Amino acid sequence: MCFIIKIRFYKKESENMYERFLVPVDGSEHSKHALKSASWLAQNVGINARITLLHIIPNNNINTVAYGVDSEQLQIEEVRRILEESAQVLSESLIQYDSEYHIGDPSEMICKKAKEGDYDLIVMGSRGLSLFSELLVGSVSHKVVQHAHCAVMIVK
Repeated sequence: MCFIIKIRFYKKESENMYERFLVPVDGSEHSKHALKSASWLAQNVGINARITLLHIIPNNNINTVAYGVDSEQLQIEEVRRILEESAQVLSESLIQYDSEYHIGDPSEMICKKAKEGDYDLIVMGSRGLSLFSELLVGSVSHKVVQHAHCAVMIVK
């Protein structure tokens, strides 16, 4: 596992710097590694730690039409499966958590939800892409690192 961390220093009233974690999940191996990392961090910051699992369905995916198949319903079922698998990891560790999904641009929605929920840390997986600027960090995680209001930990 490899960590790439973007840190912004800011003063916080609480004694624990990170208590509220936003963990975008998509079912990928990188996402699973990120969830395990967030779980470990949450277990080590104390009783107030809370994780929100977030899945974003990209706008362009929801409009995909499959002949004779309710593609939107299939996507919702897949999202539920991903969130349930992710929740299982957290329920075993007794961490407080909730989960949600939204439709939109993944990087924009992650940043928006992080700000709205006043999260301390986004922990997310990365995918290497062929573009030179994104060899280590995937396009969604790259945008989140650039635009998030809080600290971001990218797990590879």
